[in-house]
Amino acid sequence: MSEKDRAWWIKFRSYQDILKNHPTYLYCELIFYLLGFITFCHAMRNGGRYRWLWFAAVAHGLTVESLSYFVPDIDNFWHAQSMVMLLGQRLPLHIIILYPVFLYVAVVAVSHMNLRWWAEPCAVGLTALLMDIPFDIMGVKNLWWTWHDDDPNIYDRHYDVPWTSYYFHASFAAAFTLIFFGVRRFFCKTVSKFQSQGFFCEFTVVIITGLFSMPLGILQFIPVYHPLHDLYGLHSEVCVLLFLTFFFLLVWSADRHPFEHARVPKSITDKFNLIALTVLIHLGFYIYIVLTAKPENIKSVGFHQPVGACDVPVDVATPLGYSLKKNKYLCVEHYFEEYFDFHCVKAPPASGKEWYTICGTTYKNHAEYIIVVSAFSFIGLVWFWQLLNKSGKLPKSGKTTVRGVKHHIE
Repeated sequence: MSEKDRAWWIKFRSYQDILKNHPTYLYCELIFYLLGFITFCHAMRNGGRYRWLWFAAVAHGLTVESLSYFVPDIDNFWHAQSMVMLLGQRLPLHIIILYPVFLYVAVVAVSHMNLRWWAEPCAVGLTALLMDIPFDIMGVKNLWWTWHDDDPNIYDRHYDVPWTSYYFHASFAAAFTLIFFGVRRFFCKTVSKFQSQGFFCEFTVVIITGLFSMPLGILQFIPVYHPLHDLYGLHSEVCVLLFLTFFFLLVWSADRHPFEHARVPKSITDKFNLIALTVLIHLGFYIYIVLTAKPENIKSVGFHQPVGACDVPVDVATPLGYSLKKNKYLCVEHYFEEYFDFHCVKAPPASGKEWYTICGTTYKNHAEYIIVVSAFSFIGLVWFWQLLNKSGKLPKSGKTTVRGVKHHIE
């Protein structure tokens, strides 16, 4: 394998360079490595299907990220350059770790509610979304990634975050949960929810979950988002709020008539809760960032939307067969984004460039960002407190695949 081929698969960047030009991104990367380690420890400690759940989240993340870079109609974002970059410098390693941090934590926390099978995926979707919202808002403001300038599916924004990003996190997390817990009945005998049925059964479930959660998540855009947005021109905000309200009503309806063990108080002898620690570090990090970061000092070099002529429209196909339009290139003379500009470089990038430097911009209203990010973080903390401490106990994992040893760990 040539040096060029190896660099396509994996390439490294000096942490000193990131610390100098893009410090919050380095902090983000390190935080996710830490949180990934904590959630992995929780999975190994509890055994059973908790281990497979963690790896299924990684498999799902690999599918989502890799397809997003190579399918033209959904290739509409570009990550900043981290210390470890994969797949032609499009995929930061820590983004793969993000998926178990969001999905594993959400599934485990929701499992305390002991919901009915048809409501649990919706609860996981809403819970994963609470992990995501402050991450999305601070991530784009601090240039941890950039979006396509005028893609119609991500044009409507909330603090520069596409409303469809929230739809994506909720629908894909719900699809992941439904497949991971639902598909096993077709390959394995029925056992308790987190009891492992051996390597071949569980590995099959991991592969299926990794491959098919994304298509099932995309299908959830069809009944609400695409007809309302593409056909009738509704703002994406309306579509997303309708979708999330439907999720909430299903969860609320199920929780109105809980199962017997959905309200068991936690024992004071429970071991230290690694899931709570993960949530506290994760959400607390964004409060720290919004209070201290100076996005106007950021220089982000890497792949971004290719620069070119201002009017080169291309078609964007939708699942319902509609053909929308977007500009192929970023027009540096006239673009819509407010979270970056070119004030820190001598001149904007030339036509044809896709690797170039962009500069962060100052907050228009820093106090507003502080209130919004802190509020969403606080809501997330309260939500997880209720799940982890005011609901039922963590489901037992039963036996594991390692020498048949039984685990009864919380």
